[in-house]
Amino acid sequence: MNNKLFELFGVKNHLELMNYIKDNPKDERVKEVKELLEMFDINIEEGDKK
Repeated sequence: MNNKLFELFGVKNHLELMNYIKDNPKDERVKEVKELLEMFDINIEEGDKK
């Protein structure tokens, strides 16, 4: 299956995508994804607090 989001970030799976987001907080694409998710009260950084 072809995943456009994976292509956009140059990753192969969800784990790589999450690592990319975590490792590149200043990337404009990362900022946009975080802003979009925050609109739905989703904070992807909360998972790191466990």
